[in-house]
Amino acid sequence: MDFIKNYFKFDERKATFKKEIIGGVSTFLAMAYILAVNPSLVGSSANEIINGVPTGNVTHLEGGLFLATAISAFFATMLMGLWANIPIGLAPGMGLNAFFAFTVSQSVGFNGALTVTILSGFIYFIIVITPARDFITKKIPKNLKLSIGAALGFFIAYLGMQSSGIIVSSPDTLTKLGDFSNGLVVLAISLLFLGLVLHYLKIPAGILITMIVGALLLVILLTTGAINYDSDKYSLIGSYNDFNTFRDVARGGWLGFADINVWKSPMTYLGIFSFVYLDFFDTTGTLMSLNRMIKLDKTDKHWMNKANKVDAVSTIVGAGIGATTVTSFVESTVGVSVGAKTGFSAVITSLMFGLSILIWPIIQVFMPVPITVGEITKTYQPIVGPILVIVGTLMISQLKHFEWEITIDIPMLFLTIMFMMLTNSIAEGMAAGAITFLIMNAVGGLVQKITNKKKIIQSMEIQFSDSHPEVKTRDFNYWKRINWVIIFIALFSITFIIIGLFI
Repeated sequence: MDFIKNYFKFDERKATFKKEIIGGVSTFLAMAYILAVNPSLVGSSANEIINGVPTGNVTHLEGGLFLATAISAFFATMLMGLWANIPIGLAPGMGLNAFFAFTVSQSVGFNGALTVTILSGFIYFIIVITPARDFITKKIPKNLKLSIGAALGFFIAYLGMQSSGIIVSSPDTLTKLGDFSNGLVVLAISLLFLGLVLHYLKIPAGILITMIVGALLLVILLTTGAINYDSDKYSLIGSYNDFNTFRDVARGGWLGFADINVWKSPMTYLGIFSFVYLDFFDTTGTLMSLNRMIKLDKTDKHWMNKANKVDAVSTIVGAGIGATTVTSFVESTVGVSVGAKTGFSAVITSLMFGLSILIWPIIQVFMPVPITVGEITKTYQPIVGPILVIVGTLMISQLKHFEWEITIDIPMLFLTIMFMMLTNSIAEGMAAGAITFLIMNAVGGLVQKITNKKKIIQSMEIQFSDSHPEVKTRDFNYWKRINWVIIFIALFSITFIIIGLFI
C-alpha cells in the first residue's frame, strides 16, 4: 500500500484509496456505453469494398470490434494511469468513430480507414514530442475549435435519430418523423427522454442505467413476440465465437497498406489530417477541463505532455488491433468529481474494461436489430441511437464558451453545423468552417484597413439582478486572427472539395 501511495503521489495530491477506487469505477460506468456504441456504430457501416467501390454488403464484425474496443481502452487507460499518473480514461472516441465509419471507410474501405488511423497516430505522436503541439494550439482560434466540436455533437445526434428510426428519409422534406407504430421506435424515443432526464438530474451513471433499462425492455418485447425480428440475422445472446472476427479486424489496418486504392483516394490524406486535427483538439479540451478541476499544474509541470504522448501511442496501438482513434474521454471528469486525483483511479478504470470482455454475450443485445417487412429489411438501433443523441447534447454544451460577441464568427459556426449535418460528412463540415473563417476575417480585416478603424468588441456579462450588466470593450483586429495554420487548413479544405467534384 505504501508503494502504491508513493508511486501515485497520494500525499502530494491529497488522494485516498477510497476516493480513487470510487472515482475509477465511476469513470468506467460513465464511459461503458462505448463498449456497445462503438462496435454497433462502426460495425453497421463496415461495408465491403471491392476495387475501391462499396458493394453495399455489410460485414458483421461486431464481436471483433467489441474486443478491439475493450482491449484498446484497457491498454490506453492503464498506460495513462501508470506512466502519466492522471485520472483519465481512454477509448475509441465518439465523433472520431463516426468520421471513421461514415466518411473515411465509405471511400477507402474498413481496412483503408484503419490504415489512415494508424498513420494519423504516428503523425500525432511526432507533433506531441516536438514544439509543434504548442504552436498549433495557439494558432487555431478558440471559436473555430468550438464550432467543429459543436457540429460533431449535432452530427452524432442526427445519426442517432436516424439509426433509431425517430426520423426517417423523406423525398418531400428530406427527413420526417419515423413510424411511431413501430415498437422499436417507441422504445428509442422513450429511452431518449429517460436518458436526458437521468443525465441532467446528475444521476450517477445515468447513460449506463438508460442502456440497461433499454436492454431489459428490448428483451421483453422480442421474447414475447411484441416485435417480430429477423432471428437469422440477430441474436439476443452473443457467443464468444463472435470474437473469431477479431482476426479480420486486427489485421485490417496492416492489409490496408498494401491496397493501392487506398493511396489513390484523396480521402486517405484528408482522413489523416482530419483524424489528427480532431484527436488533437478533443484531447486538449479534455485535459484542460481536467486541469481546471484538480490543478495538475501544481504537482506536475509535464503532465499534459505525458498525457498527449499516451494518447498518440494508444491511437497507434488501438488502430493496430482494429480500433478507431483512441482518445481521452471527457467523461473522466465524472470520476474526478467524486474524488479521483491520481493515475491509480485510471488503473481501476482500465481493469474494469479488461473484465468487461467476459460479459460480451449480454452486450450483443445492444447491437442493431433487423426487422423484415415483406421483402425489405430495415435495421434499427433502439438503444444505441438514443445514446448518440444524448452524447450529442453533451458535445454541443461547449458552445457556452463560444465568444458570441465576435459576431463575424457566427456564420462560421452555423455553416459548419449545417454542412456537416446536411452533407452527412464531418470532413465537409470542417472544410466549410475553415473556409468561412478565412473569408469572413479576411474581408473584415480589409474593411478595417480601408476605414482605418479598429473593431471594438463589447463583451457583456449578464447578471441576474436589477443592476446593469457589466460591459467590457477591447480592440479587435481581424487580420491578426489569420495565420499560416489557418490558411493551410482552408486551402487544404478547398482542395478536398474540388477533388471531390471529380471522383
